[in-house]
Amino acid sequence: MDQVLALSPDFDATQLTLTAAEGYLLSRIDGATPSRLLREMGGIPASEVDCCLTRWLEEGVLALVSGENRSGGSVASSIEKPDPKSDKVESSTPDPWVIDESLLDDSLEIGLDAQRRVLEFEGALALPYHELLGVDKDADPKVVKRAYFKLSKEFHPDRYFRREIGGYAKRLDGIFKKVLEAHEILSDPKLRQLENQVESQAEAVAKDSVSVEPSATEGKTAGSSAVEESSVVEEPPAPKPLTKLERLRQRMPFKIDPAVIAQRRTKADEIFRAALSSQRNGRFPEAEASLRIAISFDPARTEFKEALGALRLESAGARATKLLAAPSERLCDADLRESLALLEDVLIYRPHDPELNERAARVCLRLRKYEMAEEYAKTLIERCPENAEHHSLLGLIYRSHKNIDSAVREFERALKFDADNLDARRALAAIRIGHHDAVQGGTT
Repeated sequence: MDQVLALSPDFDATQLTLTAAEGYLLSRIDGATPSRLLREMGGIPASEVDCCLTRWLEEGVLALVSGENRSGGSVASSIEKPDPKSDKVESSTPDPWVIDESLLDDSLEIGLDAQRRVLEFEGALALPYHELLGVDKDADPKVVKRAYFKLSKEFHPDRYFRREIGGYAKRLDGIFKKVLEAHEILSDPKLRQLENQVESQAEAVAKDSVSVEPSATEGKTAGSSAVEESSVVEEPPAPKPLTKLERLRQRMPFKIDPAVIAQRRTKADEIFRAALSSQRNGRFPEAEASLRIAISFDPARTEFKEALGALRLESAGARATKLLAAPSERLCDADLRESLALLEDVLIYRPHDPELNERAARVCLRLRKYEMAEEYAKTLIERCPENAEHHSLLGLIYRSHKNIDSAVREFERALKFDADNLDARRALAAIRIGHHDAVQGGTT
């Protein structure tokens, strides 16, 4: 982020074939502006900026003025020049799935396989949103939702509640927020369209080839060269040569008005501040609408997208509080189904919340949705494996679903963690009495 780049003195940048976005970015590289600011300049996605800078460094268009790469050496020196005789050109971009094995720690309460999975996924966070979620670019919102929910359950920090996981807590938090951000953008048709446009521009930049102008001597015969050499006419003094940046600007077939870009960014900032104000005052729908408008004005601003995810989390927390305040024991089936729909919507953002999962499991049990009830109960147990109440609840679900052997196993586990658990004791006694009566030919 602190690297400062300049046009390379050994490369004529005027020979490049540029898109409008690419030309604007190149015109901002002045040997003084750090990469951090280049990534934030009006209307150009950070991913596209990274793509351009990496490619131009590889091609020798740019040179490093100051700054170091992750390994501690200069970026320019870390890039291997491709062999001109080789048909295969390998990218110098590091493979995001190659992890640093030194970060693995078997003393933590998170398995080594899970640690590797976290590190691998963290290295892929710069991928486009649809690739991050593992869905097609035009995937249906329901598919996006399922993919997100699966990843959110895997990477939510609460999954390792009360376990010592060291620095992986922060890594999980970052992954979860990014996955949530991807879900929010891809679930909104308008924001998804903007994001697809941004990705298409980045792909076009990556595929653009360097167009070299014909040499001044190209096409001349040896004879004509000899004639020219023998009849040299003294030329008048050449004018002062333009800098490469000046020549580049002269050749640009487009004109970008910085005032327009600045105006859009200013408007986006105003809307963003209004959204934060609405959020502070608890007006979550109003804040969400404002944030989505701000993103549409300036889709490259990552803080807008991050703020949208954070807002959805806070809004889900407020809805969860209301849900849990209303008892569900006396609800009719129609009310139970409505309650379950609300619970599912909130659990998208809080997948390991113990109270929400317990409420959802009990609602599903009453609606005879046993497989769903089992999934919610198992989420509870995964978070707190030694909680007797959770094992007892899972036992009740199994017993209602006529899976008696599994029910007995869960009730016994509940009593192992809490010998005074009345629900487990009564359920086991009822199962044993029923089994005895069945053997004797009677009824319970």
